[in-house]
Amino acid sequence: MGSTSLSWHEVLHEAASAVRERIRRLLPQRGTRPFPAFKVLLDRNAHEAILETLRRRALSVRLVSEEGEETLGAGEFTVTADPVDGTTNLARGLPPSVVSMSAARGAHQSEVFAALVSDLIGGSSYWADPVRGALRDGRPIRVAAPVSYGEGLVSMDVSKMADLSAVAPLITRARHIRSAGCAASSLCRVAEGVLDAHVDERGTIRGTDVSAGLFILGQAGGAWTVDGSPFGGFPLLRETRIRLTAASGTELLEEIAACRSR
Repeated sequence: MGSTSLSWHEVLHEAASAVRERIRRLLPQRGTRPFPAFKVLLDRNAHEAILETLRRRALSVRLVSEEGEETLGAGEFTVTADPVDGTTNLARGLPPSVVSMSAARGAHQSEVFAALVSDLIGGSSYWADPVRGALRDGRPIRVAAPVSYGEGLVSMDVSKMADLSAVAPLITRARHIRSAGCAASSLCRVAEGVLDAHVDERGTIRGTDVSAGLFILGQAGGAWTVDGSPFGGFPLLRETRIRLTAASGTELLEEIAACRSR
């Protein structure tokens, strides 16, 4: 199967539907298993649903998932996936939680050509490719109009962050802060203009978590830094971990960087 947007649109949506069906069958077990074990069950089943879809389609792909890597055929394309982003949310019954997938011609974020982020409970989906641009449920989306950092709605993830000194200036200067616990969803919220920025300074976020969301953000006109590099990329590997700031535009990114350095 080639790299046309239509064929990959079908593949990724089919995989997302398979994940959603697996999750639907497992959710009644919430509360009947130890919490850590239930999270593992959700993640593994979602990963298997994606893998089975790619096998059934007989695609030549390398699947890079938070739960494992596998090469099918010659591995011509790279599918980067977080089968469940927001697993803790999902296991506790708290939104959001999504399946996040991107398709690339090679092994680097710069080679991504299609991406899907799909809500596991509500079913709403974000899609992007260079022909259609960025869409939510088939409708075009765009980042918000420019706003100052102090007036913006900012998402920030500080979970398991032992030292908050790196983000303390951003916390004190922000008027509105939110934390969803789901990076892919937060990036899509920036892409559609609901959020103005998303900040993750921990250096622990995986490339699998944000590959799809960053591509969607880019197609919606947004901007970002990876490890401080404007519009930076990263290798599509399970072990890739980054620092990430995403925003509606470069001016807001620069303001965030200035706040951080004070």
